[in-house]
Amino acid sequence: MTRAARLARQMRIVAAVTRQPGVHPAELAQIASISERTLRRDLSSLRRDGYPIRFSDGYQIQELLPLGAAQAANGLGSAYDRQLRLVRSRLPERLAEQIERELEAEAPAALASLVAHLLERHR
Repeated sequence: MTRAARLARQMRIVAAVTRQPGVHPAELAQIASISERTLRRDLSSLRRDGYPIRFSDGYQIQELLPLGAAQAANGLGSAYDRQLRLVRSRLPERLAEQIERELEAEAPAALASLVAHLLERHR
């Protein structure tokens, strides 16, 4: 498995834990299509990289992301920066730079799509 594929899998774990606080290990492993053993290794790796994922009646991110506080330590901007640092630290430099350029180009549209989706959900 490539480093990029492993990192993508770990980002899916972060997304699942963020979306479903309290998700149990067996369910999270199933969501990520991995074994519970691989899940434990990935969670350990993510914790070493600064993701505050904890188990308390299920996995959850210890600090929630206040969307209106991009400057705060736990804000959306901080999550973005943390993910970029992880990409830079785990991938070869050229690939990390390419991912960063693509992320910067696509992130505004992705965020706009998310906002539109949430607005439609709450009509």
